[in-house]
Amino acid sequence: MRSYDVVIVGASVSGASLAACLGKAGLAVALVDKASFPRRKACGEGLSNVALAALGRMGFEMGDVVDSGLPYYAYRIDLEGRSHEFATGRERRLRGIGMQRTLLDQALLDQASRLPAVSSICGVAVSGVREDPEGYVVSLSTGQTLRGRHLVLADGASSPCGRMLGIPVHRKANPLWGMSFILEGSFSRFAGEVVVILKEGFEVNCTPVSPSRLNVTFLAKREKVRALQDPRLRARLLAEAKEKSCFTGQAMGKPLQVGPVGTARRGYAHGSVMLVGDAAENLDPIAGMGMTHGILMAEMAAESLIPVCRDGVESGPSLARYAGRAGRMGRSYRGFTRLTASVLRSPARRVLLPALSATFLPGVIRSSLDEDSTWESHAPAFPKRILSLAGV
Repeated sequence: MRSYDVVIVGASVSGASLAACLGKAGLAVALVDKASFPRRKACGEGLSNVALAALGRMGFEMGDVVDSGLPYYAYRIDLEGRSHEFATGRERRLRGIGMQRTLLDQALLDQASRLPAVSSICGVAVSGVREDPEGYVVSLSTGQTLRGRHLVLADGASSPCGRMLGIPVHRKANPLWGMSFILEGSFSRFAGEVVVILKEGFEVNCTPVSPSRLNVTFLAKREKVRALQDPRLRARLLAEAKEKSCFTGQAMGKPLQVGPVGTARRGYAHGSVMLVGDAAENLDPIAGMGMTHGILMAEMAAESLIPVCRDGVESGPSLARYAGRAGRMGRSYRGFTRLTASVLRSPARRVLLPALSATFLPGVIRSSLDEDSTWESHAPAFPKRILSLAGV
């Protein structure tokens, strides 16, 4: 049995970025994922400037991935032929990058795996996990066993390890489901916008992710998504997505199934286990906030774990500080995504969208996407009365 300072289960955005931070600090890290990389994953594929700034603070070199993507300056809602623009201003400042999730995952994993202190074990599932007096014992499907002084779960919204450990999960009613497509072709004009089309009970999210690719993701209630089995409906919605995005092209390969999304919350710590990314909380997929939330959690987790493992700081108070900081940050982002999502899905959206697009909501969205040095600097954009309206 090989021992590590930290075992991280899940090597996607949150897990890989946390592993790299810990490895750079000299901690021995095992990074485990059942998937083999590169792999496709259903995702809106927008990364906000807040997340890009955090990756920079963590020491990641993101130039090649950023250069492969396309910048976005605005967030546009299209409802019954009328457009409402959010997250922009007269100066049209950069708000984020549309990039292929496959490339982002691989870049973060590669940079983590190159560190001598990080052992990446991909393509291998976790078959069991238990606590013992020296930390946690993680059993793999290969028969290998790992021991970690500390355990971090970054294994997604379903979190198989969370179930093994009996970590309670709070689920929101009415989750969303859908399909995600990557279209290959060309843009006749690039407007620098992420477009959301509200049509026939669907949210059609359109994110340009390269000069030749457009991500189109359909989201709806589960019973509505069944209608997407009709190729005529899919073709009609895809045609409108291409028209609104000024794109000509065809779908690559089979669509990925999406869902449930925006439903699960386990919290950021359970006993002595840390949770990051969707394992901690699965946000509504609005404006790339899911990946932003996960990356910021990884940064906070590293700031808590490094003093514990390297300097002998007591773990209990450090874990509590992480949970408190991540919880406050999570509440702000949960408020943003739920508030925005509730407007998009409200029966009164024909009235709400024009009114809110002309008042405070653009400022709320702008503050969430801007490249502030820390999440705390834009968290005041979410006063308690607004968060309460969003049900958080």
